[in-house]
Amino acid sequence: MTASRARAVHDLGKGHVHVRHAPSADRPLRGASMIRTARAAVARVLAILLLSLLANAPAAAINTPVPAAVPDGGTRPAEIRVTLDNNYPPYSFHTPDGGHAGIVKDLWALWSQKTGIPVRMMPLDWGLARQAMDRGDADVIETIFRNSARDLLYDFSKPYARVDVPIWFSADLSGITGVESLRAFTVGVKDSDFCIEWLADHGITAFQRYPGFEVMVDAAARQETRVFCMDDPSARYYMTKRGVQGRFRYTEPLYTGELHWAVRKGDAALFRLIADGFARITPEERRAIEERWVGRRLTGMVSPQLMDLLIKLLAGLVVLGIGVLVWGLLLRRQVESKTESLRAAVAALTASEERVRTIFDSVNDAIVIHDLDSGAILDVNRRMREMYRVGEVPLSDIDIDTLSSGEPPYTAETAAEWRFKAAGGEPQLIEWHARRLDGSLFWTEVSMRRAVIDGNDRRVMVLIRDITERKAAQERMEFLSRHDTLTLLPNRVLLQDRTDQALARAERHGRLVALVACGLDRFKTVNDSLGHAVGDALLRAVAERLKTAVRDTDTVSRGGGDEFILLLAGRPDIDAVVETVASLHEAMAEPFQAAGQELTVTLSSGAALAPADGKDFATLLKNADTALHHAKAAGRDTHRFYAEAMNAEAVAHLSTRSGLRRALERGEFLIHYQPQVSLETGAVTGAEALLRWNHPDKGMVPPGDFIPIAEDSGLIVPIGAWVLAEACRQAAAWQDRGLSLSVAVNLSALQLQRGDLVRTVTGALADSGLDPLLLELELTESMLIQNTDVVMDNLRRLKAMGVQVSIDDFGTGYSNLSYIGRLAVDKLKIDRGFVADLTSNHDSAKITAAVIQMAHSLNLTAVAEGVEDAETLEALRALNCDVAQGYYLGRPGPADAVERAARQVNPFRVGV
Repeated sequence: MTASRARAVHDLGKGHVHVRHAPSADRPLRGASMIRTARAAVARVLAILLLSLLANAPAAAINTPVPAAVPDGGTRPAEIRVTLDNNYPPYSFHTPDGGHAGIVKDLWALWSQKTGIPVRMMPLDWGLARQAMDRGDADVIETIFRNSARDLLYDFSKPYARVDVPIWFSADLSGITGVESLRAFTVGVKDSDFCIEWLADHGITAFQRYPGFEVMVDAAARQETRVFCMDDPSARYYMTKRGVQGRFRYTEPLYTGELHWAVRKGDAALFRLIADGFARITPEERRAIEERWVGRRLTGMVSPQLMDLLIKLLAGLVVLGIGVLVWGLLLRRQVESKTESLRAAVAALTASEERVRTIFDSVNDAIVIHDLDSGAILDVNRRMREMYRVGEVPLSDIDIDTLSSGEPPYTAETAAEWRFKAAGGEPQLIEWHARRLDGSLFWTEVSMRRAVIDGNDRRVMVLIRDITERKAAQERMEFLSRHDTLTLLPNRVLLQDRTDQALARAERHGRLVALVACGLDRFKTVNDSLGHAVGDALLRAVAERLKTAVRDTDTVSRGGGDEFILLLAGRPDIDAVVETVASLHEAMAEPFQAAGQELTVTLSSGAALAPADGKDFATLLKNADTALHHAKAAGRDTHRFYAEAMNAEAVAHLSTRSGLRRALERGEFLIHYQPQVSLETGAVTGAEALLRWNHPDKGMVPPGDFIPIAEDSGLIVPIGAWVLAEACRQAAAWQDRGLSLSVAVNLSALQLQRGDLVRTVTGALADSGLDPLLLELELTESMLIQNTDVVMDNLRRLKAMGVQVSIDDFGTGYSNLSYIGRLAVDKLKIDRGFVADLTSNHDSAKITAAVIQMAHSLNLTAVAEGVEDAETLEALRALNCDVAQGYYLGRPGPADAVERAARQVNPFRVGV
């Protein structure tokens, strides 16, 4: 591997990287005198020679020429379209004149010459390059990194380049030694770069984002950012281009990544064609291209360091020329000069050996040199001793058995097989479960290849990288892909897998399998009133309690929100399922402790059994959800089992929903009005507008059969707007005929939460000409805590218009008096349940009296609904209730019935 390939540019935001943690250390950017430069050059040559032995050369797979231009005799393509990142020098970048240049372009040009197939390069922004590939606008994508997700989309070449990513910082800063020292700084990063995720995973969250590396270098040169994360080759390129490389230092690399080219998944013919073409490019040709770009000026300008070096070299040549002249004139000193030269050469060789050893010991990966025949360890570097914690233990006391976990396939015998494969010319790259000398286990990535050392070719060089953190991250990702992140319960993917297995076992053994869909009753109230933190804590507590209510062989999963899905596997009969479902409800009886709050919740559940209610996961889950819906409709805190009758109800539900969509267009809705009577005078003071549906086939459909469906489907919004407009029109007509009757219209929760409610009311009043004081909007207590900010804003604006507001069914909800006071509510309507039991239930009488008294203390009008007899009416008069309505005072009917009742003088019996 050449030095240029070892420092290949890569945008880490683009994909899979192999992360390694490096010991942090400050290093100044290079720049020295001529002597130090010369020494550095010698060291660099030696380092390149050593790294060429150590490196895991990714291009090895394409070095053997393959004569076939079109593998398998396939059709020769007219051209190859290659898309790639347009800003990754030296591999791919735009020149100042707008052209495209770089190593990758030259390699593909050479590929085209070798194969005779034209190549069209498509350098784009990386996101656009990915889109072009996915749309099929490109055949090959270059400068891409590999991960598990992309393995599903592409076939990847072997890696052909690696890149280090350090932290760069202004040379006048001190104490920047690694990720821990960044906590006091705002770190400059390229937007969408992987470095953001890597630093965030290590606790760094303060970032200054830039659209690209070049912009970030410019900002650093202006000292707008003083600490930044950037690929090493890109940083050096742009710093050299700006002439500011002497102003920055950098840490050891945070991590290293690998570069590939790829084709769409399964396009084997194209993959082989491209690989065969690259196989025709010799290592010398490839090296010449890489060294041409790395070894020459890319920016069109000479940096100050290079100019300084040229001057010093020129001065050295002048001095050398003078020395040669002096040496020629002074032959007597020739022997002495040669002796001194030999002494210097010996010293340089000694220094070179020390440098090689320093490099050997400074490599961040462990290096082990084995004897091929015996397998004995001949030499190791310092990193190996640190990684395996062998200290100063003699190498003769260490063997592969000691360094392996010993659990198949991670044994000395398997390691020997890999060594002999590597010795046979097949470089190996494997994952290995290793053991330190203190007994602890860890994961490594092992690279093996045959090597010639000190003239002996019976050697195997092994490079070892600690990938424990990467393996842990992979296992964590695998776990999270199949589990809920909040409760850590299995998610629907894992639940389906277990259900499929349970169904197969049940079919063989004649057992029952049940899916139970569970939902917490009114869980939204907890979130809205106590906050999501308490809601999350409650969900985790419910998950733990549900697990204790079932067997270990059953599965409790979370389907999302407040929904849990239980798999009851291998039950002998339906009674066993019934007992388990009943135990779920019993388990909920004990209050929960969640985030310092004591909470009591109830559960609704619906169960579907296999094979009676379905033979596959999707069918069972659908039927369990249907049963859950019926449990909630039955009053909650109960359970229902799926039955065939539920299918009929579901069909009826869908039919009603479909009919509602057409009813408004066809004019099938009408409004009946129920009079409201003053208990002081007996006069009709207003009427409540009640929606009715005159179905062309079914006749009058009861409100309870279609109002809930309209609310669930959202159709209540346009229907409610029609009711509002029609009611205002009718009240305006009464007003024109000399009757000042108010009209009460019920609002749904959906209407109250919409931002256009005020506009709808304003339009209805304007179109009808009704005085706002004669319009009364009724809402329930529970509406006041749903989406409170929007609700409160809507009601404040309606009150400002003069519209009256009443609270319906008061006493059955949350009775939040603070909302009533803040909204300046006009009326409280006592729930009909209390009114119906007024004369027979002492508690109902006390509650009714308390509500009336509270309404009067707040200067509100108390309205009783559900008055069915004279005795109840008299009791309400005795309690000083203000207004009443009910069948005794008048049934809902056409508007003219209300008008007739308003004009009669007989108090308290306005119509039956």
